[in-house]
Amino acid sequence: MSLLMLSGDDRYFVLRRLHSLSGVIPLGAFLFFHFFENASARNGPAAFNETVYKISRLPYLYLLEVLVLALPLLFHGIFGLYITAGAKLNVASYPYARNWAYFLQRLSGVLAFAYIAYHVATTRLWSLFLKGQAFTYADLQADLTSPYVLAFYILGIVAVTYHFSNGLWSFSITWGLVRAAEAQKRLALLTNLIFVVLCLMGLDILSAFIYERSLSIQAGDLISKGAAWLIMR
Repeated sequence: MSLLMLSGDDRYFVLRRLHSLSGVIPLGAFLFFHFFENASARNGPAAFNETVYKISRLPYLYLLEVLVLALPLLFHGIFGLYITAGAKLNVASYPYARNWAYFLQRLSGVLAFAYIAYHVATTRLWSLFLKGQAFTYADLQADLTSPYVLAFYILGIVAVTYHFSNGLWSFSITWGLVRAAEAQKRLALLTNLIFVVLCLMGLDILSAFIYERSLSIQAGDLISKGAAWLIMR
């Protein structure tokens, strides 16, 4: 049955389910892949550039980008803005945890959509239509020399990881995967943990473009040197 043949309420119900699903599959799955590929920057510019080059040589890449990423992202983002525009945000009157989570979900969705649009425009589209070659480590490093761009990237990473992680909770409730109240509380703790882990991963990867090595590697070096100094003494 076509969506156009459904009543307004039924059509909205189906679109909300599709919106929830698209945030996990394929967009959530791609978030993990994107972190995985960009984590190569922790090994230096050459490793990152090689990863980007290999991905750029994948068969049917443009078709995958349109069908698996661009269309789901546009649907999820635009329909998400529609939901936000009609949302009744009343955290001031009812400052409960889940009410705050709903408010932050709507806010993070707007920020994430703006950040992703900028990120795609200045990396993928710029390299494809203007530069004529694959995006490189040096390109993003140069972009991040602006404190405004750096701050926007930090805010964007926080927004994207929160929106996805909290969205996992909403997805599980929306699709009836978790129903019991206690189970929902445990799920909220789990998704908060996922947010913290993903956010720290994203910021660590970002730091690799600033210092040419991630903060975690630098911290490991400092610990190793400190341990060696103590042994020598």
